[in-house]
Amino acid sequence: MNKNASKSTSTIKTGSIYELNGRPPFAQAFPLGFQQLLAMFVGNIVPMILVANACGMDTSHATLLLQCSILGAGVATLLQVFPIRFGNLQFGSGLPVMMGLTYTFLPICISVSVNYGLGVLFGAQLVGGLVSIVIGFALPKIRRFFPPVVTGTIITSIGISCFPIAAYNLAGGQGDPSMGQLHNFVIGLIVILAILILNGYGKGMVSAAAVLGGMIVGYVIAAICGYINFAPISEAAWFAVPRPMAFGKLEFHLNFVLVFILLFFINAVEMSGDFTVSATGGLNRQPKNEELRGGIIANGIACIFSSFFNCFATGTYSQCSGIVALTKVCNRWVMGWGAITLTAAAFCPKLASVLSTIPNCVIGGATIVVFSMICMSGMSLVARARFTNRAMLICGPALALGLGISLAKDTLSGMGEYVQMFFGESSIILVAGFAIVLNLILPKDQTDQEVEAEYIREISQTEEDGAASENGNELETAKA
Repeated sequence: MNKNASKSTSTIKTGSIYELNGRPPFAQAFPLGFQQLLAMFVGNIVPMILVANACGMDTSHATLLLQCSILGAGVATLLQVFPIRFGNLQFGSGLPVMMGLTYTFLPICISVSVNYGLGVLFGAQLVGGLVSIVIGFALPKIRRFFPPVVTGTIITSIGISCFPIAAYNLAGGQGDPSMGQLHNFVIGLIVILAILILNGYGKGMVSAAAVLGGMIVGYVIAAICGYINFAPISEAAWFAVPRPMAFGKLEFHLNFVLVFILLFFINAVEMSGDFTVSATGGLNRQPKNEELRGGIIANGIACIFSSFFNCFATGTYSQCSGIVALTKVCNRWVMGWGAITLTAAAFCPKLASVLSTIPNCVIGGATIVVFSMICMSGMSLVARARFTNRAMLICGPALALGLGISLAKDTLSGMGEYVQMFFGESSIILVAGFAIVLNLILPKDQTDQEVEAEYIREISQTEEDGAASENGNELETAKA
């Protein structure tokens, strides 16, 4: 009886989309991986489109940049979901995340590429990637500065700061001639309703693929109404290989190298937040030290690779972590199939062009739901601090300062370009810095001390469970 029960449990474990290390059937895993790909695809290519337009590139060079952005995201995701081990070192988080071009670097990427060339940009990125590896090794040692009230505040700010992106897409896309037209809002709202209905009333795969289902509904409606341009699909080639260093040799300028080092630190903080969303939302636990360390190190390696293959720096995509929190689908093979498809698309411009026809309003409707889940994931972490007076004094002022400055960027107009770029373009650095400082200086009452002790016990338990799981796997391998 026990033997049969054990066998049944093993079958569920190896086949469940709700199990991190399970290996579900292709028919289940691929659509869910494709759902993740759709959630990040347009956001991944937008930075390259903006840079290509700013530099006045011709079609061939712009297409090459788009290919390289897809390749860089695919390789970075594969490194995360299928980590490489060297002894006790793990390169990759092993968590259910999707990687893509990060908007943290976008303002400096546009400025440097237009005024100095892509060779200077990729040279600074190469050094920044190396420093990111160092940051990864140091991250577990500074983790104590990020208790739930701090991490939750950072994650909440990530979600809120993404709301304008979702809203612009819902309206048709910033800079798009159709932005603000009624049909964009109607289609976007239909997508939102479809996702909520599928997730709220659906069961099994229907609920798990709610975001994909909602986007399909929106895409079909947009196609029927004639709002999709299919011309790029027929014009795209079937096969093309991305060329390394296609824009000249790498150049190294100290001032830009220093800027990129700081931006990579900001990126590491953002990624730690997304790792926490995926772990707490999908796995109901805190991320392990080796997962945080391995994730940041792997992204540094991926960014070094991207420097040679004409791709900007990558980071975790919050909307994909939000899908994990929403659907509870946390399987690594789900993300793996998304990454494999993404990498294949880099060599097939026609496939990439199909995905690029998804209307902005469809993306906007989906990301409204997804970004709201990120925000709520952050608030749930803050709630673990039991909303004591100290917790509210940390969360409230940090959010008000960071988000307030980022929403009123002109308040920094007299402080120089670099200050505007660091503190005005992203709320993360101000929110994180202020929350960390407040957490260090504000006194703790008995309830706060109990919350801190509980957090330390949870991390210790997560590390112990991970060690026990590894020992068990080693024993099974030895028996086999």
